[in-house]
Amino acid sequence: MQIDIPSHIEKLLFLHDALVIPSFGGFTATRVPAVADYAGGSVSPSSKTLVFSDNLTIDDGILVEDIAQTHGISNEESREAVTGFVEKMQALLTQREIVALPGVGRLYKNYMQKIQFLPEATNFNTESYGLPPLQFSPIARSREVAEKTPETSLDTRQAAPPTAPPVSYTPPPPTYVPYPPPSVSRTSTPLIIMVVLILLGVLAGGIWWWRKQHAATEHPVADKTEEVIEDITVPADPVTKTQKTAVKPADKPAQTQKEQDASVEKSVAKKMQEAREEIQQGNKTGRECILIIATLKEKTNADRLTQMLKNGGYTVYSVQNKGYQVGIQFRYTNLSEVQQKLEALEKLTGEKDIWIKKK
Repeated sequence: MQIDIPSHIEKLLFLHDALVIPSFGGFTATRVPAVADYAGGSVSPSSKTLVFSDNLTIDDGILVEDIAQTHGISNEESREAVTGFVEKMQALLTQREIVALPGVGRLYKNYMQKIQFLPEATNFNTESYGLPPLQFSPIARSREVAEKTPETSLDTRQAAPPTAPPVSYTPPPPTYVPYPPPSVSRTSTPLIIMVVLILLGVLAGGIWWWRKQHAATEHPVADKTEEVIEDITVPADPVTKTQKTAVKPADKPAQTQKEQDASVEKSVAKKMQEAREEIQQGNKTGRECILIIATLKEKTNADRLTQMLKNGGYTVYSVQNKGYQVGIQFRYTNLSEVQQKLEALEKLTGEKDIWIKKK
């Protein structure tokens, strides 16, 4: 007899908050209240989320009894069918295959040989099953002030005195009154005068400094070495009397203003070129980053993870520190490259706790 065990599992999860598959694991359903998304303008109904744990292996008898009652067989035959189904799932998971339970989710093993569960979008809450998200939009209301009507007296025993006819009154035409010009407060007047004086002083100082620099460029000071040294006494021959001679130093060519400007421009251009080369060299090398995927106790698991990373084209980083730390190392120039590496490693290994050792 062919028994569709996944359909029994899906049915029982609607009726129970916990279901155990003997010698394999168990599912636990957690109730989630309704959630309102004010930004998107929708309300999601309450639901149940499934969590799988391979530590729940003790048989609670729910699955075996449901199969036996549905197909009219004994509990022993039902238990044998469940055992055969579990053996098939274990064999597929050992071969790195994905086991799909329709309407429930998918099961697979990561590189540490631990079973992982990806739930489907099925809502197992029977109270809200099949309810779609409710769309809403805020209601705009204008406040209206109701005019109060005078209360009429219900006492008709006394007659109201006669009232005089209303006199029509025509209001005079409105007269135009010019808007008074803005007045300047007395406290702000000294402050304005002070600000104006400060601005004038700064402007005068700038003009003086500009004139000084302009005069210095037009009339450069001559080199002091060009002055003629006169009246330097030189000792004469001991037989003859002392004589006075005038000594003049050799004339040195003065450097023009254009040559000075050209030398300054060359030095500035040279420094800018060196800075560009340094930035380009830094962009080529980049910074080194090390991502640790897991710290394993068994060397066989570490070797298996290392081989997986090498097959994926990564440069493997491994060190033995309180176990076997296995990861990758690479160079980057932008933080977005580190985030891309993290996402690619999570898809490859299925590990969520990847941490950055060096950045």
